Amino acid sequence: MAEDVTIKELAIDAIALLFERNDAGDFTQIIKAFNEWTPRIVNEEQSLFFINRLVAKSVEKYVSDLLRKSDPFFSKILDSVNYFIEKNNYSKKQILGTTYIFEDAGGNGVRNNGITNLPDRNFIYELPISVFNSAQNVVTAIFEYIKTDSDKFSAIPLNALVLKIKQVNASEFITKDSITDNNPEIDSILDKALNITFNKLQESYLDKNKIDLSEADAIKEALKLIAFDMRDGGINPGLHKYLMQSIDNLCFEEYKTKYQNIFEYLFKVLKKEIAEQLK
Repeated sequence: MAEDVTIKELAIDAIALLFERNDAGDFTQIIKAFNEWTPRIVNEEQSLFFINRLVAKSVEKYVSDLLRKSDPFFSKILDSVNYFIEKNNYSKKQILGTTYIFEDAGGNGVRNNGITNLPDRNFIYELPISVFNSAQNVVTAIFEYIKTDSDKFSAIPLNALVLKIKQVNASEFITKDSITDNNPEIDSILDKALNITFNKLQESYLDKNKIDLSEADAIKEALKLIAFDMRDGGINPGLHKYLMQSIDNLCFEEYKTKYQNIFEYLFKVLKKEIAEQLK
């Protein structure tokens, strides 16, 4: 993510759009969802299920958008997966706030209640590496594995799949059934993006005496840590934590007043340069 925020702030942001009001003060998003919900809500139990589902759906979308914005590799792989889904007439359906891939357009007849034994994030993370190195596309290979080697329902959680692909072989998958014909290597992309970001650090801050050499070196090391995490799975929430690893005894208040603007700007430069190479 581009800014340092607390878990509480993230939680609020994740559901904030549900509480949009019109000029009359009505909660338009909640009212619209309530009126369109089937079957019609007639008791407290159904109301609770409706609210839980609405919140879960909002959080799922927020997390996906957040990953897209913070991680160019996640965004590129997600685009490739979505392209493959459309190309092969698979479908996507949200169930209790998680987006799943199904093999047929009807979502295999799955409804929003009474669902059991769907694959979860841990199932995807624990799949054998051979599934991801299969000659088939990874989505097809996972469906076959689920049907032949597990007792799970034939569905794939989308975000978990993208994160796992990114972890095991992102540079290969980015080009499989993708919209582009580029063949980027992740390490090369990161090295180039880091060098451009370091040049910006030199020109904008070090040469202008806004920071000293030791501070510049610490910021470079922190950016390298971010790049390493981008390559291996995704960055941790809280950018300040990366810089705190590079500057001894740096407290959060000092980070905010002295380094936050610089560090967040350079992080945006890094993301932009990665995204440009993935186009």
